Amino acid sequence: MARAASIPSLTAIALILAAASAHAQDRPGTAPPSGGQAPGTDAAGPADGTTDIIVTAQRRSESLLQVPASVGVLTGAQLEAAKITSLASVQDLSPSLLVTQSSNPSAGVFTVRGIGTAVTDRGFEQSVGVYIDGVFRGRPGAALQDLLDIERVEILRGPQSTLFGRNNAAGAINISTALPDLNELRVGAEATYGNYDTVQARLSASIPIVSDTLALRVSAAENYRDGFIKAPNLPRGNVNGRDRQSFRAQLYWTPGDTTRIRLIGDYSQINDRCCAYQQLFVADEAATPPFQFNVRGGLLGSTPPTPGTRGTSPSSAAITGTFYRPFDRVTTQDNRSVEKATDKGVSAQIDQDAGALTFTLIGATRRFESNIDLDVDGSNSAVVNLQSKPSTDIKENSVELRVQNRPGGAIEFIAGAYYFDQVIEDRNLLLATIKPIATTITFFNSIGRGKTRSGAAFGQMTANITDQLRVTGGLRYLKESKDTVVTVAPGTFSFAGSDSRDDDALMGTGIVAYQPSSNVNLYLRYARGFKSGGTNLLLTLPTTIASPSVEPETTDAYEAGLKLRALDGRLSTNLAVYSQTVRDQQVQSFNTATASFVTLNAAKVRSRGFEADVTFRPVRPITFTGNVSYLDAEYLSFPGAPAPAGGTGTQNLTGRTPANAPRWTLVAGIGLDQPLNDGVRLIGNVNLRHATGYYTDVQLSEAFRNPTTNVLNASVELALSSGLGLQVWGRNLTKENYYLTGIGTAGGNGSLSVFVNEPRVYGLTLRYRH
Repeated sequence: MARAASIPSLTAIALILAAASAHAQDRPGTAPPSGGQAPGTDAAGPADGTTDIIVTAQRRSESLLQVPASVGVLTGAQLEAAKITSLASVQDLSPSLLVTQSSNPSAGVFTVRGIGTAVTDRGFEQSVGVYIDGVFRGRPGAALQDLLDIERVEILRGPQSTLFGRNNAAGAINISTALPDLNELRVGAEATYGNYDTVQARLSASIPIVSDTLALRVSAAENYRDGFIKAPNLPRGNVNGRDRQSFRAQLYWTPGDTTRIRLIGDYSQINDRCCAYQQLFVADEAATPPFQFNVRGGLLGSTPPTPGTRGTSPSSAAITGTFYRPFDRVTTQDNRSVEKATDKGVSAQIDQDAGALTFTLIGATRRFESNIDLDVDGSNSAVVNLQSKPSTDIKENSVELRVQNRPGGAIEFIAGAYYFDQVIEDRNLLLATIKPIATTITFFNSIGRGKTRSGAAFGQMTANITDQLRVTGGLRYLKESKDTVVTVAPGTFSFAGSDSRDDDALMGTGIVAYQPSSNVNLYLRYARGFKSGGTNLLLTLPTTIASPSVEPETTDAYEAGLKLRALDGRLSTNLAVYSQTVRDQQVQSFNTATASFVTLNAAKVRSRGFEADVTFRPVRPITFTGNVSYLDAEYLSFPGAPAPAGGTGTQNLTGRTPANAPRWTLVAGIGLDQPLNDGVRLIGNVNLRHATGYYTDVQLSEAFRNPTTNVLNASVELALSSGLGLQVWGRNLTKENYYLTGIGTAGGNGSLSVFVNEPRVYGLTLRYRH
């Protein structure tokens, strides 16, 4: 617990500010601007899901009821009640979203409606874009840090390519943080202790500098946890631990009634001891040189992680070996697995009202750096140790200019231009140490450098035909270029190469919405999504065998929806049915025979289904929520797909269900906010996420298919009128075990390894709100 020593300092600062805030409690002041309240600093309790939620899913503030699209919204209060501190856990409350992390904590796959891009190569983008305060995050690592000061998270389902910046062929995650309060000092602080020696501290303070004009908001977080996988051969005895720090500062300035300026700077770092995989099956079969160390003969002198059971590989009945128990969560690896990463950036947003028009300018510059050390063989073999040491440096700049008119007239419009550039330097280093002769062999040693320049112009207009009927049309034209050069060190198995590509696309949206009353909205929506082609930064095969780039993917989506408010706002229902087809979907798989990742285009994928989001408050203290997703996803054509993990050759996946696409997903919850007396409130939250079985890898390996899971999370808090609160919380209380993903161990000819989920975690949180 090296980082735990810094926790008291954060807590001390929080208490000092809390004490200072007592002098400001009686100071008069106007209400804060929209979004000005800090999560955790307003009155304690779960968000009232039946209130009129304001979102920016169409780049302007409007009621969720008025948005003619399927949007899932989670407030900061909901995330706090569920003890969710990172985007990776948001799926617990959103049935259409699935987030997968495997070999390193800063990489991940975002899947919406069964569509996502499962690639580890930094040269490829996601199909689900992530935006934080209007700024696009070009890679998952820049979005998977701990969340600070969250006001709301919007999950926009289906293509969002017209109004948002880049590569939103499957959907977008739009995160908004709280504004500083211009008139009132607000402080939030919390300290947490839990099992696995979890230690967390959070501090947020909004400080008015000039009343009604200038305010500062600062936030900091510490997050430490021991690993949940036992590792007896490592110094700390465990792996998959967490060690993270985050800091954020925001200045909000309103020099006049028509001008709003927002400056944001953030910095986060991780030093996680992560991520170890678990051996599922180790084959007896000899492997193709030089990968013999990954089979039984190469693991001489190693200690099995768990008792084993003899059997045949799920990838081939002809391959015999031993099954182990990955959910015992034990590894015998003898070299560390760690990732050190930093993510930092600054952004500025200027909103200027000019009569009936509002101009918005957002500019940002960001940098993400990551260094990983991964024990690939996952054992204490006396013969060999295999280590992967990739590193990444990503620099991004973006500028967006928008103009829009006031809502409510006969015509509403928004138009703008967007520019984005990115420079990536990605190093792929794979080393094998032959222990008996103390010799290290370099398998892969390459540096891939990629440059991206992207520009777009867009516009969307809504005609209010009558008070009830609205017709919307929008277009976006994008032009993008990518250049990649891969250089290699001599004498390795890496391959040099270069590639350049230019893409352009016209995307669009068409919507007809009918609102017969203020409480009902029916709509039909069409959207064309686009994700630009990718260039490969990991050339572990010659370019004559594996293409250095893949083609763009496009999505055509149709949706019909109904949004309804009833019973004086106590019942909220949002329904949507959809069908979307993705052409040339970009996928990546691990080739066990060559120990390389292969990226290619699947021919065609269809995703169709329905979604229902229901919130009901029968009486004031109790809120019921029910969110259902039915998903029917299918490869309409995918011949020549990679073989199942551990196998060789190809297979035809036409007619099969893609990975990360459970047929049914249900998120059901109960919230309680009950005053016990004038000074104490009882706040409770229980939610269950039920998902039917699904595959976790692109090859649809039966060995990595998850069964039906039921994950239960709960919390209860006593909140005092003084601002103090004590929360008891638990996650995965049902102790469900499931795979995040799996791979065929390099050259193992049937050997399989998996990454597993976190076990049950629980703890106590002491918080202060003012």
